[in-house]
Amino acid sequence: MRLTLQALSFTILLCSLCLPDNGCSSEPPPAPELVLEDLINIALRNNPTVIIARSQVLSAESRKTQAVSGYLPKLTATGNAGRIHINHLSPVDEAGLLAGKISASQLLFDFGNTSGAISASGYTIEAARAQLNSVGSDLVYRVKAAYYSVLEKHSLIMVTNEQVESYQKHYDRAKEYVKAGIKSKIDVTNAQVELTNAKLQLHQSRFALKSAKVALEKVIGMRPGDGSYRIDDEDHDLKEFIHLLPPMPLSREELLQLAARQRPDIEQAQKEIRSAESTLTATEADYWPSLGATAAYTTYDTDLPTLEDQWQVGVALDWEFFSGFRTQGEVAEAKSKLRSSRAQMRDIELTAIQEVTDSFLLAQEQRESVFLADEILTLAEENLDLADQRYKTGLGDMIEFNDAQLRISKARSNLVTTYYSYNTALASLEKAIGQYPDMTEPGEQKIQQ
Repeated sequence: MRLTLQALSFTILLCSLCLPDNGCSSEPPPAPELVLEDLINIALRNNPTVIIARSQVLSAESRKTQAVSGYLPKLTATGNAGRIHINHLSPVDEAGLLAGKISASQLLFDFGNTSGAISASGYTIEAARAQLNSVGSDLVYRVKAAYYSVLEKHSLIMVTNEQVESYQKHYDRAKEYVKAGIKSKIDVTNAQVELTNAKLQLHQSRFALKSAKVALEKVIGMRPGDGSYRIDDEDHDLKEFIHLLPPMPLSREELLQLAARQRPDIEQAQKEIRSAESTLTATEADYWPSLGATAAYTTYDTDLPTLEDQWQVGVALDWEFFSGFRTQGEVAEAKSKLRSSRAQMRDIELTAIQEVTDSFLLAQEQRESVFLADEILTLAEENLDLADQRYKTGLGDMIEFNDAQLRISKARSNLVTTYYSYNTALASLEKAIGQYPDMTEPGEQKIQQ
């Protein structure tokens, strides 16, 4: 009985906590509404390619730390214990031995070997950071392309919905005309066929939207709201498209100049060339000696009188005259890598010119196509209105109306497709000229212009 009363009291307490005055509600939280910038920030935090690129930057920084260590002193401590015997030594010639040694060495000069390695590692870090920016640029484009694909599929559902509603009205009207003896039954059958086809397209469009959202979620690296999120800007009317159309950017020549200055892959190639040059300098330094300073102090704990504490300082010259052609092979490899880096730089420059030109021409084409598609839609709407009036008055037939309906459905779909294709082409152009997000602070990125 006591447990029952406790359970009842606990239930009453929960109910009192869930009263509206206490701000508690049993309704699920609303689905998050995301804009394009939200999706980009989510992708920059969660996409695996960004995580990999950041790790490569950290690895490059670690390699520079290793290279810089060549200029720092080396300190070593050793110790050993054992037994030692020395013939004809008095008063004893054998005793236990404890020895400890502390030594230090400092590189003084190595003909550019260490400095070349440090310089090469520094340029490698800058190349890795440029690669990170390139990954960010590509990721932003992929997010935008997936985002516009979702909006396109959503708009096509709206178009197909309007088509279903139109065919439904026409089907209902055809049945009334048949009852009144104005039209034949074949009109009802034709209207039903077109209505069913429109419903099939709507069914397919809904699954296409689901597939597009899955593609978007893959790019951003997660499912916001466990898949219950909503994309902002989904409900634009087709008539608004022509007014929402973004303008074209600068001329092709100006865009090419921007690409040459700010594309991260071009910067990466430049840094890789400098790194290869520094590596070659460091490798060629192996032909020459290295000069260093050394110091050591050794202490003994033994009964043998000849083993006394000692210290020494000096300068050491280390010159490997012959390494079995190892150095020659390393120098040849470094020269080959430098030639390869320069060739890759030229290939990237040519690729940049092609990508900027192709993206610019595609954006220009799609922009003009949007205006033409909007004009075609206006004419198709007038044509459908005329066909509808002719059918009502008995001057037109079902075939004429279906043709007009088909034209307007195609015109609406073309306007949606060209509008979002133009936006995707602009995103491709932004990537081609080297726009990338600020990758320095995850979660607080802003698109650089």
